[in-house]
Amino acid sequence: MRQLNNNKYFNTQFKKQGFTLIEILVALVLIAFILSISITSPFSSRADLDKEVNSIERAIRFMSDESALKNSVIRLHFILDKSPQEYAVEYGPSDTFILPSKPDFETTVESREEVDKRKKIQKDLNMKFSRVPEFQDRNMEINGDIRILGIASSQSTKLQTKGEASIYAFPTGEKDEALVILASDEDIITLKVSPFSLKIIQQVYPLGKIDQKEIQVVQEEKAKKIFETWLKEK
Repeated sequence: MRQLNNNKYFNTQFKKQGFTLIEILVALVLIAFILSISITSPFSSRADLDKEVNSIERAIRFMSDESALKNSVIRLHFILDKSPQEYAVEYGPSDTFILPSKPDFETTVESREEVDKRKKIQKDLNMKFSRVPEFQDRNMEINGDIRILGIASSQSTKLQTKGEASIYAFPTGEKDEALVILASDEDIITLKVSPFSLKIIQQVYPLGKIDQKEIQVVQEEKAKKIFETWLKEK
Protein backbone atom coordinates (compact mmCIF):
# COMPACT_ATOMS: atom_id res chain seq x y z
CA MET A 1 0.00 0.00 0.00
CA ARG A 2 2.85 2.36 0.87
CA GLN A 3 4.58 1.50 -2.43
CA LEU A 4 1.44 2.44 -4.35
CA ASN A 5 1.21 5.75 -2.51
CA ASN A 6 4.86 6.46 -3.31
CA ASN A 7 4.22 5.89 -7.03
CA LYS A 8 1.31 8.30 -6.93
CA TYR A 9 3.52 10.85 -5.18
CA PHE A 10 6.30 10.61 -7.77
CA ASN A 11 3.83 10.81 -10.67
CA THR A 12 2.29 13.93 -9.18
CA GLN A 13 5.67 15.53 -8.63
CA PHE A 14 6.74 14.69 -12.20
CA LYS A 15 3.64 16.39 -13.62
CA LYS A 16 4.34 19.50 -11.54
CA GLN A 17 7.79 19.81 -13.05
CA GLY A 18 6.28 21.12 -16.35
CA PHE A 19 7.45 20.29 -19.87
CA THR A 20 10.14 17.73 -20.50
CA LEU A 21 13.28 18.62 -22.48
CA ILE A 22 11.98 16.65 -25.48
CA GLU A 23 8.70 18.57 -25.44
CA ILE A 24 10.55 21.89 -25.34
CA LEU A 25 12.78 20.88 -28.26
CA VAL A 26 9.79 19.79 -30.32
CA ALA A 27 8.07 23.13 -29.61
CA LEU A 28 11.18 25.07 -30.66
CA VAL A 29 11.43 23.12 -33.92
CA LEU A 30 7.78 23.86 -34.70
CA ILE A 31 8.22 27.56 -33.96
CA ALA A 32 11.31 27.75 -36.19
CA PHE A 33 9.41 25.98 -39.00
CA ILE A 34 6.46 28.38 -38.77
CA LEU A 35 8.75 31.41 -38.76
CA SER A 36 10.64 30.18 -41.83
CA ILE A 37 7.35 29.77 -43.71
CA SER A 38 6.15 33.25 -42.75
CA ILE A 39 9.43 34.87 -43.79
CA THR A 40 9.54 33.25 -47.23
CA SER A 41 5.80 33.33 -47.82
CA PRO A 42 4.65 35.25 -50.92
CA PHE A 43 1.75 36.59 -48.87
CA SER A 44 4.08 38.79 -46.81
CA SER A 45 5.79 40.00 -49.99
CA ARG A 46 2.43 40.82 -51.61
CA ALA A 47 1.35 42.65 -48.47
CA ASP A 48 4.50 44.78 -48.63
CA LEU A 49 3.89 45.49 -52.32
CA ASP A 50 0.27 46.50 -51.69
CA LYS A 51 1.41 48.79 -48.86
CA GLU A 52 3.90 50.63 -51.08
CA VAL A 53 1.45 50.92 -53.99
CA ASN A 54 -1.26 52.33 -51.73
CA SER A 55 1.20 54.77 -50.16
CA ILE A 56 2.22 56.13 -53.57
CA GLU A 57 -1.43 56.38 -54.61
CA ARG A 58 -2.16 58.45 -51.48
CA ALA A 59 0.77 60.71 -52.38
CA ILE A 60 -0.62 61.26 -55.89
CA ARG A 61 -4.06 62.14 -54.55
CA PHE A 62 -2.52 64.45 -51.93
CA MET A 63 -0.42 66.36 -54.46
CA SER A 64 -3.49 66.92 -56.66
CA ASP A 65 -5.40 68.53 -53.77
CA GLU A 66 -2.36 70.40 -52.48
CA SER A 67 -1.69 72.01 -55.85
CA ALA A 68 -5.06 73.72 -55.81
CA LEU A 69 -4.69 74.77 -52.15
CA LYS A 70 -1.21 76.24 -52.58
CA ASN A 71 -1.91 77.55 -56.09
CA SER A 72 1.44 76.17 -57.14
CA VAL A 73 2.96 73.31 -59.06
CA ILE A 74 3.30 70.16 -56.93
CA ARG A 75 5.31 67.12 -57.89
CA LEU A 76 5.77 63.57 -56.70
CA HIS A 77 9.52 63.19 -57.01
CA PHE A 78 11.19 59.76 -57.19
CA ILE A 79 14.87 58.98 -56.64
CA LEU A 80 15.33 55.60 -58.28
CA ASP A 81 19.09 55.06 -57.93
CA LYS A 82 19.13 55.20 -54.13
CA SER A 83 18.97 52.07 -52.01
CA PRO A 84 16.33 51.99 -50.73
CA GLN A 85 14.54 54.02 -53.38
CA GLU A 86 12.89 57.24 -52.18
CA TYR A 87 10.08 59.61 -53.09
CA ALA A 88 8.63 62.85 -51.76
CA VAL A 89 5.77 65.26 -52.42
CA GLU A 90 7.26 68.70 -53.15
CA TYR A 91 5.85 72.14 -53.91
CA GLY A 92 7.32 74.55 -56.40
CA PRO A 93 6.59 77.94 -57.96
CA SER A 94 3.19 79.37 -58.84
CA ASP A 95 1.06 78.19 -61.75
CA THR A 96 3.02 80.49 -64.07
CA PHE A 97 6.01 78.17 -63.73
CA ILE A 98 6.90 76.41 -66.98
CA LEU A 99 8.52 72.99 -66.86
CA PRO A 100 11.58 72.38 -69.02
CA SER A 101 10.53 71.01 -72.39
CA LYS A 102 11.24 67.35 -73.05
CA PRO A 103 13.94 66.49 -75.58
CA ASP A 104 12.87 66.42 -79.23
CA PHE A 105 14.54 63.04 -79.56
CA GLU A 106 15.47 60.68 -76.75
CA THR A 107 18.09 58.02 -77.36
CA THR A 108 18.33 54.71 -75.55
CA VAL A 109 22.03 55.24 -74.83
CA GLU A 110 23.00 58.75 -73.69
CA SER A 111 26.34 60.31 -74.50
CA ARG A 112 28.44 61.83 -71.74
CA GLU A 113 27.39 65.30 -72.86
CA GLU A 114 23.70 64.32 -72.78
CA VAL A 115 24.10 62.85 -69.28
CA ASP A 116 25.80 66.00 -67.98
CA LYS A 117 23.16 68.23 -69.56
CA ARG A 118 20.32 66.17 -68.11
CA LYS A 119 21.87 66.23 -64.63
CA LYS A 120 22.33 70.01 -64.75
CA ILE A 121 18.72 70.55 -65.83
CA GLN A 122 17.56 68.21 -63.05
CA LYS A 123 19.70 69.99 -60.44
CA ASP A 124 18.40 73.43 -61.45
CA LEU A 125 14.84 72.12 -61.37
CA ASN A 126 15.26 70.50 -57.93
CA MET A 127 16.35 73.83 -56.43
CA LYS A 128 12.91 75.26 -57.25
CA PHE A 129 11.06 72.62 -55.21
CA SER A 130 10.76 71.95 -51.47
CA ARG A 131 9.25 69.04 -49.57
CA VAL A 132 5.65 69.52 -48.39
CA PRO A 133 5.98 69.26 -44.58
CA GLU A 134 2.27 68.58 -44.07
CA PHE A 135 2.68 65.28 -45.91
CA GLN A 136 6.08 64.10 -44.68
CA ASP A 137 9.03 65.37 -42.67
CA ARG A 138 11.53 63.36 -44.74
CA ASN A 139 11.66 61.37 -47.96
CA MET A 140 9.60 58.18 -47.96
CA GLU A 141 11.63 55.00 -48.43
CA ILE A 142 10.50 51.98 -50.44
CA ASN A 143 10.57 48.66 -48.59
CA GLY A 144 13.78 46.79 -49.40
CA ASP A 145 11.87 43.81 -50.83
CA ILE A 146 9.94 46.05 -53.23
CA ARG A 147 11.34 47.83 -56.28
CA ILE A 148 10.07 50.69 -58.45
CA LEU A 149 10.78 49.37 -61.94
CA GLY A 150 9.98 52.58 -63.76
CA ILE A 151 8.05 55.85 -64.03
CA ALA A 152 6.43 57.07 -67.24
CA SER A 153 4.70 60.40 -67.76
CA SER A 154 3.86 62.99 -70.37
CA GLN A 155 7.18 64.68 -69.54
CA SER A 156 9.12 61.98 -71.41
CA THR A 157 8.69 59.52 -74.24
CA LYS A 158 10.51 56.70 -72.49
CA LEU A 159 10.21 54.70 -69.31
CA GLN A 160 12.49 56.16 -66.65
CA THR A 161 14.14 53.32 -64.77
CA LYS A 162 17.01 55.17 -63.10
CA GLY A 163 18.01 58.61 -61.92
CA GLU A 164 15.18 60.95 -60.91
CA ALA A 165 11.62 61.09 -62.19
CA SER A 166 8.61 63.23 -61.32
CA ILE A 167 4.86 63.37 -61.78
CA TYR A 168 3.46 66.93 -61.75
CA ALA A 169 0.12 68.39 -60.65
CA PHE A 170 -1.08 71.92 -61.45
CA PRO A 171 -3.52 74.37 -59.78
CA THR A 172 -5.85 74.03 -62.77
CA GLY A 173 -6.65 70.49 -61.61
CA GLU A 174 -4.62 68.89 -64.37
CA LYS A 175 -1.77 66.50 -63.68
CA ASP A 176 0.57 64.35 -65.72
CA GLU A 177 -0.85 61.26 -67.30
CA ALA A 178 1.47 58.76 -65.69
CA LEU A 179 2.38 55.14 -65.14
CA VAL A 180 4.13 53.85 -62.01
CA ILE A 181 5.44 50.27 -62.05
CA LEU A 182 6.37 48.48 -58.82
CA ALA A 183 7.33 44.85 -58.23
CA SER A 184 8.01 42.18 -55.66
CA ASP A 185 9.53 38.81 -56.53
CA GLU A 186 6.04 37.41 -57.20
CA ASP A 187 3.99 40.26 -58.69
CA ILE A 188 4.08 43.53 -60.58
CA ILE A 189 1.50 46.23 -59.81
CA THR A 190 0.96 49.33 -61.92
CA LEU A 191 -0.67 52.64 -61.11
CA LYS A 192 -2.22 54.37 -64.13
CA VAL A 193 -2.86 58.05 -63.39
CA SER A 194 -5.49 59.99 -65.31
CA PRO A 195 -4.60 63.63 -66.15
CA PHE A 196 -8.05 65.19 -65.73
CA SER A 197 -9.73 63.14 -63.02
CA LEU A 198 -9.04 61.52 -59.64
CA LYS A 199 -9.13 58.11 -61.29
CA ILE A 200 -6.09 55.93 -60.52
CA ILE A 201 -6.20 52.36 -61.79
CA GLN A 202 -4.27 49.57 -60.10
CA GLN A 203 -3.47 46.48 -62.14
CA VAL A 204 -1.72 43.29 -61.00
CA TYR A 205 0.56 41.15 -63.18
CA PRO A 206 1.54 37.86 -61.47
CA LEU A 207 5.07 36.75 -62.29
CA GLY A 208 4.81 33.16 -61.05
CA LYS A 209 7.75 31.21 -59.72
CA ILE A 210 11.03 32.54 -61.12
CA ASP A 211 14.61 31.67 -60.32
CA GLN A 212 16.17 34.42 -58.19
CA LYS A 213 19.03 34.77 -60.69
CA GLU A 214 16.55 35.69 -63.43
CA ILE A 215 14.01 37.74 -61.46
CA GLN A 216 15.42 41.18 -62.30
CA VAL A 217 15.63 40.45 -66.04
CA VAL A 218 12.07 39.09 -66.07
CA GLN A 219 10.77 42.11 -64.14
CA GLU A 220 12.44 44.58 -66.51
CA GLU A 221 11.18 42.80 -69.63
CA LYS A 222 7.64 42.72 -68.25
CA ALA A 223 7.84 46.40 -67.27
CA LYS A 224 8.94 47.31 -70.81
CA LYS A 225 5.96 45.47 -72.32
CA ILE A 226 3.56 47.12 -69.87
CA PHE A 227 4.99 50.54 -70.77
CA GLU A 228 4.70 49.91 -74.51
CA THR A 229 1.07 48.87 -74.10
CA TRP A 230 0.39 51.98 -72.00
CA LEU A 231 1.88 54.19 -74.73
CA LYS A 232 -0.40 52.67 -77.35
CA GLU A 233 -3.47 53.15 -75.14
CA LYS A 234 -2.78 56.83 -74.39
